[in-house]
Amino acid sequence: MNDKERFLASLKLEEVDRVSAACPLQTATVEMMEASGASWPEAHRDPEKMATLALAANRLAGIESARVPFDLCVEAETVGSQVSEGRLDSQPSIRRAAFRKIEAFEDAVCPDPLADGRMATVVDAVRILTEADETVPVIAGITGPFTLAGQVRGVETLLMDFFDNPDFVKSLLKYTTEVLKAYGKALVENGADAVVIIDPSAGSELLGTSHYREMAFPYCKELVESLGVPSILHICGDSKPILEMMAETGVSGISLDHLVDVGEAREVLGGKTAIVGNVNPADTLFLGTPEAVKEESLECIRKGANILAPGCGIPTRASLENIKAMVEAARESANQ
Repeated sequence: MNDKERFLASLKLEEVDRVSAACPLQTATVEMMEASGASWPEAHRDPEKMATLALAANRLAGIESARVPFDLCVEAETVGSQVSEGRLDSQPSIRRAAFRKIEAFEDAVCPDPLADGRMATVVDAVRILTEADETVPVIAGITGPFTLAGQVRGVETLLMDFFDNPDFVKSLLKYTTEVLKAYGKALVENGADAVVIIDPSAGSELLGTSHYREMAFPYCKELVESLGVPSILHICGDSKPILEMMAETGVSGISLDHLVDVGEAREVLGGKTAIVGNVNPADTLFLGTPEAVKEESLECIRKGANILAPGCGIPTRASLENIKAMVEAARESANQ
């Protein structure tokens, strides 16, 4: 099987020759930037450089996928939030929310993902990657509806709106869902083989299970149903309390933070979705040795990971040697 066949079959829980080593979260490192000639922050805004850096993870480290973009601010910035550029080793971040005042939301429109802002940049990068190598799966990352709502309103303000203005919250979530559905459609039509939805603000540690069910779950489910390709959902932190609801969204796979035990998640999910993860990105992949990386990777596989990947984005200062050790563990699994 080639990398794309193995990855897609893994998401469908079909028989594969071994565990996939595709990575649905952030993959760029400083070493990759230096070797490829495509670096942050330029690679956030230039589709050619974005595609080059995404493919470097495959060419230089063996990651069995190409994933764009490299940050979680694309949609919020396109909608109107102000974003800091980041640096060579740090991602862009939200500086000022677009709808800090409710009045600003009254004039909100859904951007055109083929023409507007960095959405168009990522769509172009997906198309370039699709044409570059048909054996490498192209994974497009998009923000979850609840997280995007927090990025354009301000998370703390959004949480207060739950009690002060719940109707506004639902209107805002309907809006962010429509924005993401249009963006996801454009990514898929331009070649994305899978879409990963990253929804960190929807974690149970912030929302609890009841608010997740009411304010995050239905909108994420609607987004998933609109995509038409395999999808993965990643929520940071301890997602065990909401794992069953995450699966109910209809995603093909769930990406686990390293705080969640793969074996325990497998028991909860009962084969409903593929499990992605979940090597500790900081303590092991960044600070550990190749031997430690391989040991933890093999443990994830033994516990039932269908796709071996870090529990969050790859740290920008992680070594190529350590990333290769993770990939080697997946390839060795064919003999176990």
